[in-house]
Amino acid sequence: MGGASYARGQQAEEAARQALAAAGFRILESNYRVVGAEIDVVCRDADGLVFVEVRARGPGGGAPSASLGRSKLSHLMRGVRCWLARHGQARADWRFVVVEVALAHDGHPVSTEIIEEPFVHFPEFHHGD
Repeated sequence: MGGASYARGQQAEEAARQALAAAGFRILESNYRVVGAEIDVVCRDADGLVFVEVRARGPGGGAPSASLGRSKLSHLMRGVRCWLARHGQARADWRFVVVEVALAHDGHPVSTEIIEEPFVHFPEFHHGD
């Protein structure tokens, strides 16, 4: 793997982890992969497990979370189910969070925003309560 796009993604994910840690989340794992899914960050806070999708866009690219749709939710759900099963946490409380990372023209992160419950508007959304 390599290239400018990969490097920007790595910088965005690092900025997201820093924002999460500053907000009181404890990072458990990054880049959890299974066939057909990837969870960018798995962390925990006082309310339970948190599965994080990091979305980054450059100037003029619109809201990063605008690109989240049903297909992405489906892939994330697969990753969550696998992570929970692998770690014996099938009954754990969990939720999704999106961290939007705004990038400068040179690709460096300039701001982050943590968005709680980004998928609740989808009828098929299942919260881990």
